[in-house]
Amino acid sequence: MSDERDSGQKLKKALGNATDLDEKEQQKLNEPLSDPTGVDTDNDKFLDDILGKIEGGQIDLHTPSSLINQDVYKRLSESVQGETDLNTVSLLARLRELKGLHDLGQVESYQFKNLIEQVRLTKERLEKDAGDIFII
Repeated sequence: MSDERDSGQKLKKALGNATDLDEKEQQKLNEPLSDPTGVDTDNDKFLDDILGKIEGGQIDLHTPSSLINQDVYKRLSESVQGETDLNTVSLLARLRELKGLHDLGQVESYQFKNLIEQVRLTKERLEKDAGDIFII
């Protein structure tokens, strides 16, 4: 019991000694870490395709059906269409996040790089069995 009390006292003392960061230091801490290697070629091409389709209006980040290749989708079974619908909502959420990071200029961050990779691999995994169901 005394160990718990000692730990609590140590925590209170540490918090009491904490200082506020100035605004510049806080902003630096809030910035994502940059990846000096950048985005690899395959992911860079994939990103360019995605951003082009978003900016060109082919993909509406709030309309899941805009991400689907309708000709392929119509030929799928009902169960595969349902699975595609669920996965499309998830992919579209990731695309919104990707676009947001891009617009904030966070294209050098590990978060951005990993998000591109995640979207590309998810798309490839889903299309492996169902065919070319996405327009990206």
